[in-house]
This record gives sequence, structure tokens and C-alpha cells, in this order.
Amino acid sequence: MVSKDSILVEWTPPPTVEDPIEAAVMKLESGEIVPAILMLELLRQQHPDERRLLYNLGLAYSNLERLNDARTVLGECIRLHPNHVNSRVALGVTYAKEGQHREAAKLFEEAVAAEPDNPWAQRNLGGCWLALKEVDRAISCLKRATELSPEDQQAFFGLGEAYRVAERYEDADTAYRQVVAIDEFNDMAKRAKQQLSALARLGYTMRGGSTGRPDAVMYCLSALEHFADLSDAEVERITFEIGMLGTKGFEINNPAQQYQLRSMPGKFSGLQMVCIMYVGFKRIAPECAASFDLLAEYAVALDMFNKRRGK
Repeated sequence: MVSKDSILVEWTPPPTVEDPIEAAVMKLESGEIVPAILMLELLRQQHPDERRLLYNLGLAYSNLERLNDARTVLGECIRLHPNHVNSRVALGVTYAKEGQHREAAKLFEEAVAAEPDNPWAQRNLGGCWLALKEVDRAISCLKRATELSPEDQQAFFGLGEAYRVAERYEDADTAYRQVVAIDEFNDMAKRAKQQLSALARLGYTMRGGSTGRPDAVMYCLSALEHFADLSDAEVERITFEIGMLGTKGFEINNPAQQYQLRSMPGKFSGLQMVCIMYVGFKRIAPECAASFDLLAEYAVALDMFNKRRGK
């Protein structure tokens, strides 16, 4: 009982202190790698066996290309926590950065054996097999990685590279285009677009005969894909704008992307503009005779488009 002359004192515990390891990890995720390493090294003196600490410290060293330190820390993490799969993958990445792909592949294989559905392990194992010229094995792993992680641009780009080395050019084209579809405005998409242009220049042969101009095939295919989600009125607007712009003539043999449209984002070469207009007329006025002959290229592009759509 508390009398009227008593003073009641209550103590409320302070708010939960932020987990210092989590704070360091947040710094890593925000790109503050050096401060994060300093924090983790200090914490390591108090918690030398902490798995999360060792793993993230190893990743940080690897990101800074301090590969000897990364190998030491990640190796210690694996010794203390042999069932932590991502530590094996991270250590494998460190070996791969040094060009030691055989050593890296062993670690990735161990990771995949422990967790077959780990997309990071599958993607990195595929990359190792590709570096080691084991192309079929690379395709298998990278394809699995894209199935497990459908938004992983790096996995799709690696798959495109593997298909290209295997001379499966149509499959490579599909993989590179998926890279661009995921996010067309980053460096990975830029690299994929460069590879798509290289494929077009390569002049490969499709089923049913020659492509004609392979770059025109790819431009027609791109237009078909873009127009697929547009109404006839929108396609007509784009087609007529190109037609009006084309009254001054297009530099068809100049690969520079020097033309822009109000009705369609991006920059385009002269040949690309002609191909887009050709596909547009095929959609809105197929009976019209075009003043340029892209019939063979359009036919190949349409066949590729229909196959992708399951038609």
C-alpha cells in the first residue's frame, strides 16, 4: 500500500538498443562499405564466432577487392558454420574474381548440392562453367537460375552469353531481350543491347532460309513486340509520324541512332525507322505497297514473334 506521504517511483526500461550487427549490415546495403567494415571488425573482437558478422564482413572485403581478407574471413565462417550455403557461394565468388574458376566451381557445386534451389549458387556455377568452356553445363545452371529468379538480369545475360557461345543464336536473342525487358535503363541492359546488335550483324540463318538483312529482321521483330500492346490508333500515329519525317529521307546505311519520335520513346537509326514504319503499315494497312522491300525480313521476324507467343 502507498500512503499519501509516499512518493511512487516507476522505472521504464529504455527502448531496445539497435542491433549493432544489423546497423553494420544496413551500412553495407546503403553502399557505406568502409564504415561497415570498421564496425564489423570491432564487433568481431567481441563475437568472433558470429555467423552473420563473418559472412557480411567477408562480402564487404570481396566488394572492395580485398580478396585475401575475404577468403580468410569467409573460410573461417565456413569452418565454424559448415552448413551456411551462402558463405560457400561468397567464397566461390572471391576465387572466381581471381580467375581460379576450378576452385570456385567446387564451392558452387557444394552449395548447389546442399540447396538446389539457391538461384545465386546456380547462377555463379553457370558462370564458372562458361569460363571453363563447359557450355552445356553452363546453360543448364543458368537456365535454372532464371527459373528460380525471373527478375535476375545477370542470370539472363549469362544465359544469353552461354547460348551465343553454343551458337544457339535465337535462344541468345531471347535471353538478351529478357535482360532489357526487366530494366532497360541500366548498364546490364546496355550490354544486352550491344549483344543484340552483334547478333544482328552476325547474319545468322533462320529456319526457312536467309534472313536477308539480319539487322532489319531484329528491328522488325522489335517493332512487332512493341506494337503488340498498342491499339491500332497508336500504331497509326507512330507510322504516320515516321512517314512525315521520312519525306526528307532516312540515312538507311548509317547505324547512328539519330532520329527521335514524339509518339514513341527512344532513339533510332534510319533503317530502324523504316522497319518500324513497314511493320506499322502491315498492321494498319496491309494492302498498301511499300516503297521499300522488307518482305523477307518481315516474314522471318513475324515467324520468330509468333513462335515466342506460342502461335
